[in-house]
Amino acid sequence: MSIARQRTGLGSAEFISTKSILRDVLKEIVEFYHMADIILTESREVRPWARVLVNGRSHEFLGGLDVELHDGDRLALVYPYTENF
Repeated sequence: MSIARQRTGLGSAEFISTKSILRDVLKEIVEFYHMADIILTESREVRPWARVLVNGRSHEFLGGLDVELHDGDRLALVYPYTENF
């Protein structure tokens, strides 16, 4: 089980935001679910081993954290490691 799933107790969740830029929405999500330390660096960039997917595609290929989001877009925060081995 991933750390993100352990912390939230969820496999997936619906999150509604009034923001339209990925950076702003991501900040809201990681703060709400207390996951900033595993997804973001102190400078608020995505950690090298974490992945942020927008509609199944890496944010890195869509314009980075400044990509504009639209109604119905799906985000996936992927952290491939677990806390308990």
